[in-house]
Amino acid sequence: MKWTYSIEQKVKAASSLAIVFLLVLATNLLDRNHFSELQESFSSVYKDRLLVENYIFKLSGLVHQKHMLLHSSEENIMSSNDQLKINQKIDALLVEYEKTKYTAKETRLFQEFKTKLLDVRELESQFQKDSNSITLRGEIEKKHLQLITLLEGLSNIQMEEGERLINQSNDVIKTSHSISRIEIIILICMGIFAQALILASKTLKPKKPQNFNLN
Repeated sequence: MKWTYSIEQKVKAASSLAIVFLLVLATNLLDRNHFSELQESFSSVYKDRLLVENYIFKLSGLVHQKHMLLHSSEENIMSSNDQLKINQKIDALLVEYEKTKYTAKETRLFQEFKTKLLDVRELESQFQKDSNSITLRGEIEKKHLQLITLLEGLSNIQMEEGERLINQSNDVIKTSHSISRIEIIILICMGIFAQALILASKTLKPKKPQNFNLN
């Protein structure tokens, strides 16, 4: 029965269109998800890595200033006013640093840095009262070097995490490209299938009856 066959063909065509619609919808949702992941990754590279690297660079400079200030005068007298200005700048940078995301290792190093920084300030306060103490000066210098070492460790983490985030972004892009290629292949197959249905439906059309009374 040709009419049942025609209905069957229409159902197949409708199913094909539904599959195409669902495919486009699914890939659109996946693309949105990938785009959100890329946005988050690039945002993290800037906010949590590039900015932090800048904070670390400035902190290193300020610690170096402390070290130079320790030997700034012939009498090794540390200016309390200069120390206060440096400490205020360090505190401001630490506040900004604390707004960023940490890895487990970064958390440990950052907490250790803050602890040793408090130790340095305590020693510097003592040195203000006894600027001739060679022992105190040596301890302060040792703490300065420890702070620099910790900052170097934090800087290395930024490089490692930045590279990880970039690799993660590249993986997302590759996955998105793969899905797009699969989508194109499926759409092509669906197009061929739809074309086959159209050609099949044309063969079902009754031929135009011939008028044998013309002669």
